[in-house]
Amino acid sequence: MNTFRYRKVLLLFFLTFFFLKVELYAPLVWRPGEGWVDESTGTGLSASSSRDQLNLAKKFEEAKDYDNALKAYRILIRKWPYAVFAPEAQFRIGQCLEKKGDFLGANKAYDRMIQKYPSSSFFEQALERKLAIGNLYLAGEPKRLFNIPMGSGLDIAADIFESIIRAAPYGRFAPQAEFQLGLTRIKQKKFTDAIATFNRLLDKYPNHSLADDAQYEIGYTWYVASQASEYDQSATEKAIEGFEDYIVRYPSGDKVEAAKAHIAELKGKTTLGSFHIAQYYERAKNFKAAYIYYSDVIKQNPTSDQAKIAEQKIIQLRPLVAKDLGLPSLTSNPPSAPSPNGNSASSSETQQTKGTP
Repeated sequence: MNTFRYRKVLLLFFLTFFFLKVELYAPLVWRPGEGWVDESTGTGLSASSSRDQLNLAKKFEEAKDYDNALKAYRILIRKWPYAVFAPEAQFRIGQCLEKKGDFLGANKAYDRMIQKYPSSSFFEQALERKLAIGNLYLAGEPKRLFNIPMGSGLDIAADIFESIIRAAPYGRFAPQAEFQLGLTRIKQKKFTDAIATFNRLLDKYPNHSLADDAQYEIGYTWYVASQASEYDQSATEKAIEGFEDYIVRYPSGDKVEAAKAHIAELKGKTTLGSFHIAQYYERAKNFKAAYIYYSDVIKQNPTSDQAKIAEQKIIQLRPLVAKDLGLPSLTSNPPSAPSPNGNSASSSETQQTKGTP
């Protein structure tokens, strides 16, 4: 009797545990691009038609119950993947995830919408939301792990912009995605990639409203590159060329004055650099190199203060380097070598040689 009662209690225990286990553990399914999804319908989450299912999910979304809204939208996608309301449900999954702050998950949901329903009226809306998310990461939204910032999100921004271009290379949002991708590359200090991106925009969309901005950014990219120590003087020259191209191609552009200011700054820096090099060689008694660099100062920026000094230096150094450089001889009496105070050139030679290195 005791044995029978013991078995009865044991059986009751196992049955209670079994039903409790079923209640506690919701069926979870892993879906690529979505992560772990609760497949349980729950009470009041499932309707009898795709239309009713969409309306049910919308009610949860309007009430800001995004978790249940996501479950309801996913039920629609799972039960009626080819229904007329399925594209909207997939799009709204992305919207709910955005509102929850899961921007990566939202981007993946929009990708799923674009890939599964390319003919849907929600196609361009998904691209537009992806562009907004990309801009968010470009503006400083970091990578996150369990909602903890884990570094720059620029790589994510670049991936999103590239995915928009791949999905619709000649679509309405492609030029903007190209432009934003170029800005992302500048922030990443991938200057060559940035230049290639802006040039691609100019080639593919020459009449787009962003074309003039792209041309300006080519100059600006080289301008930023010229500040980096690993880039040589050619970056400065390319920056000047890029800004000059902008002024020529878009004389009425809203960045003309900014381009002119950058050109003046860059020419000033180039002139000052050559001037300092010339001074160094002159102090080192390498008069040939000094003469060449003083000549460069005049060519680079003939109206600068450094150019005025360089003209006098060239007059003083010419007799010392004329033979080595194959300069034509002067018809007047040759001046004396530079004195310590640098004022030994005669007035007659000044008139003959000024500005003609």
